[in-house]
Amino acid sequence: MCGIFGFAGRRITCSQEEVKLALSLLRHRGPDALGLRAGPGWALGACRLAILDLVAGDQPVSNEAGQIHAVFNGEIYNYRPLQQALRKNGHRLRSSGDTELLVHLWEEQGRGMLQSLRGMFALALVDERTHKLFLARDPVGKKPLYWMRAYGGLFFASELKALRPFAPSWSVDPQALGQFLTFGFVPEGACFITGVEKLPPGHWLELDIPTGEIRTGTHFEFHFAVDPGLPRHAAASQLLELLGEATALRLQADVPVALFLSGGLDSATVAALAARVGEVPRLLFVDLGDAGERRRAEATAASLQRPLEVLPGQGAPDLALLPRLAEVFDEPLADPSVVPTLFVAQAAATAAKVVLNGDGGDELLAGYRRFLLAHAASHPATGLALKAALGLGGRLLGRHWWWHRMSGSVGDPAHDYLVWGPVKFTPREVGQIFWEKPDLSTFEEVVRRAPRDSIINCLRALELWFFLPGDLLVKMDRATMACSVEARSPFLDREVVQFLLTVPPQYLLAGWRTKSLLREATKALLPRSVRRGPKRGFEPPLGQWLAGPWREAVDQLFHDPGARLRSFIRMGPLGQLLPSLALQDPPRHARALFTLLTLEHWLRRWN
Repeated sequence: MCGIFGFAGRRITCSQEEVKLALSLLRHRGPDALGLRAGPGWALGACRLAILDLVAGDQPVSNEAGQIHAVFNGEIYNYRPLQQALRKNGHRLRSSGDTELLVHLWEEQGRGMLQSLRGMFALALVDERTHKLFLARDPVGKKPLYWMRAYGGLFFASELKALRPFAPSWSVDPQALGQFLTFGFVPEGACFITGVEKLPPGHWLELDIPTGEIRTGTHFEFHFAVDPGLPRHAAASQLLELLGEATALRLQADVPVALFLSGGLDSATVAALAARVGEVPRLLFVDLGDAGERRRAEATAASLQRPLEVLPGQGAPDLALLPRLAEVFDEPLADPSVVPTLFVAQAAATAAKVVLNGDGGDELLAGYRRFLLAHAASHPATGLALKAALGLGGRLLGRHWWWHRMSGSVGDPAHDYLVWGPVKFTPREVGQIFWEKPDLSTFEEVVRRAPRDSIINCLRALELWFFLPGDLLVKMDRATMACSVEARSPFLDREVVQFLLTVPPQYLLAGWRTKSLLREATKALLPRSVRRGPKRGFEPPLGQWLAGPWREAVDQLFHDPGARLRSFIRMGPLGQLLPSLALQDPPRHARALFTLLTLEHWLRRWN
């Protein structure tokens, strides 16, 4: 696990000191070693978090002839069979880790090597024989990779902050800002800084160094291909088998491995499957004050006959956290769960260097309430019942915020995702407070690609191709890397994801329960209280924080004439919008305020 930086271009001239400055901005991603290699018109650098081959695994790496060089952020979990095959073919490997195999695979297969890699990665490779720079990113988008054209060439980095010293200009992209106000994150296909791009998941980029010509392409795409003949019991069995293999692969390390054990089903499943292969990692529970979560985590640990290490987590945040978040998330992210995620990562860093987690389970196995609501709205009988309940609820509950959201649902998955999903300000509201309505073309493109065989699969596609790479994976990567911790996610293994896209969608919400297939598959693995526990997630008391420790920061937004926000937001329309939003939908009102706070502190730090 590392932070990587580099450039290539015939006319680029950068000193070693300048490259080291960029790497110093990424040092939290890899505090164990710093490496740099350069040639005519190119340089590759890496700061390393040592996980495999602690002695000989430093980067950059080169082949025997010293003509191919690579840096790499991530883990290749099937590195051992790949190493064996390379040695059998006569390659001499100097290390036992996974990075060095990249230059030898490139010698044999070129970019076809990407099909062989099972893991999470953002990699950069220079081939001096062909004068090419090659970049690639893993299929799910676990590891970030930013790039920009500058000075006739190309610069790339793991995080935006490392590109800033080399950017010809540094300004907020208006279209990305509109999307951020809508979703609270900047989706794939956009970047908050004008002129910078993200290499999309499953894509590669090749630069011809002498000419500056760039070519891009796709090396892996996920496709929904439902197998209607797959029996439910067989689906459950195969899911456990693939998840077990993915978990076993992620236990490989030359440092101790731990697991983020919450009270939830997903992390408990990973713990139980690790126990099956006899390599249970340390079970870490970060106590954020939820007694129910702790009881279920203790039940899982007891069932596995393993101790649960309870680490103290931070409670309510203070004002100092807001600038800290802006530093960590140098492309702004206004998902409120960034706060507990960062708290968990900070606590875990005192105990472990590698942690497994349950990321991806909710998105792939229909674990969110929005799946149930959309599924209910799409059925004639339940849809009519919901409408009748809405009419009654509007009279009895005084139009509670659930009433307003449900009354905005129309049974269309894309529209309803905006109603129940991660929206902070609706597109109409963004048009009121910003200078124009947001450009939702990235979201609409995902909608066009999504399957229409069922509303469940349509929503799963939005989770896999939109929410995961734009929000959840960014949150986990930046929060853990800020604390020099590597996070590994068995549910996001390529083989697991591919299989789950073949499962009939009705298996996922059978009996009107979220993650029904996983609950059935783990009957013999987990205690009943864990299997049947409610979906909780990292849902912090955001409203309490905004009215308590962050009240001063909220007041500043509206009363400080020097607030940076005023350069981008129309404060008059905003002042008219927020009171009505507070009455109609308090949870979304709190998320909207947090989005504005996030933007303000980002502008103070980076603009």
